[in-house]
Amino acid sequence: MAVQNGSSSGNSSSMRTPRYGASQIGVFDLVPKLGYREYWYPGIIDKDVGKKPISLKMLGEDVVFFRDSKGKVAALSDYCPHRGARLSGGWRRTAGGGPAAGKLNNEFKGFITCPYHGFTFDGEGQCVAALTDGPESRLQPVLKAPHYPTITHNGIVFVWMGQTEPVPLEEDIPSYFFDDDVITETYIRLWDLNWTLTIENSHDSHAVKIHRGSIRRFFNRGLFRYSPGYHGAMKIAKETDQFIHITSAESARAPQSSYYEGIGAKWPKHVWWRRAPRPSSHGARKQFDADRPGYTGLYQLPAWVSPSGSGDRCHLRMAVPIDELSSRMWTFTLTRKSFWKGWRRLWWKVLYHTSHLYQLPQGTNELEDMPIQAVGALDPDMPQKVGASDVGIIAWRRRMPLKSRDAQRLWGSIRSDVEKAVGDAEKLEANDPDWQEFETPAG
Repeated sequence: MAVQNGSSSGNSSSMRTPRYGASQIGVFDLVPKLGYREYWYPGIIDKDVGKKPISLKMLGEDVVFFRDSKGKVAALSDYCPHRGARLSGGWRRTAGGGPAAGKLNNEFKGFITCPYHGFTFDGEGQCVAALTDGPESRLQPVLKAPHYPTITHNGIVFVWMGQTEPVPLEEDIPSYFFDDDVITETYIRLWDLNWTLTIENSHDSHAVKIHRGSIRRFFNRGLFRYSPGYHGAMKIAKETDQFIHITSAESARAPQSSYYEGIGAKWPKHVWWRRAPRPSSHGARKQFDADRPGYTGLYQLPAWVSPSGSGDRCHLRMAVPIDELSSRMWTFTLTRKSFWKGWRRLWWKVLYHTSHLYQLPQGTNELEDMPIQAVGALDPDMPQKVGASDVGIIAWRRRMPLKSRDAQRLWGSIRSDVEKAVGDAEKLEANDPDWQEFETPAG
């Protein structure tokens, strides 16, 4: 699949990135508002599914989780195919008394029973009994609830949301999850924003503006470290069929403060207290991912992002769409057992729960990133002009949709039309003297 000068096989390609020009690419021109379908997504923590079914919305669909006859977590559509009642429902407790929600749907271990008419389903969605229709029901054998394949790995139940046959889980989640040396801490919260906005935010130039100072950075000494005043142009450091690595072409040599003629002033205004050197990953004693050194961002289909691979840990996130205006943010903090041996493993747990969680997922992400992208604060449907510092976003909006499994399996004949339109747009930009070409290394 040729896209501009590149190929989907991960071979060497070039990408036109704007030095001074701009490209008008909408957030949802190619990226689906409800997420890519043909992928595995984290659905729920395995241990959270007990005797009672649990309902969650994923990619706009209501999914009910329960334990099947083998004790494994199964997932079905939350709507009974008989009359549309919620399988996760049951009578609601009212002021006058009455059973609690879900009381009538878990009468039989290993099955889920519709609280309305008693139609009972197994983990594959097959109706095995129609309680109010009788033992000889003719409807029971032909009734089946939509079923979502599940795989439980590392205590997380992953759900296949696609319409076609599932692929091996290893194809859709970062290889870190299959590394026996990796320790994983998981943190989940609901975010009031469209899923793709937080993907785009993970490695653009915003950090020098909204992550410059806070009381949290006083405690981790980040407030006193050298911080570039701008990122400038980004570049694609590596590109494959599944992911891109993004790094800044200029921030390493950017001054802490620069003069802007248009406002007649320097920005940032005050940097005198930033005297500590910026940490260097190249000489770091502990490097979590040697293949992704330094401040290199990861964008991976369908919705995995990691802003940096430097140091002894990795900050990895997955934005699972709930609907068009909200997402379930899975944040994974990864480190290595070999970094925390013996009693130090306990110290890592203490460090994570008392410092890291406060500094990054709850602090940087929830208090600084989320509010500026949330519903009402940012309108993704407004016309946008993206430029040199948005190279990763250009690739995410343009290239990655064409490489997605949705494009391969669901788009059909429209895929070639989209490829041509993208190619034509990039050719126009390639002939624009305000655009500069960066070479993308072989994947």
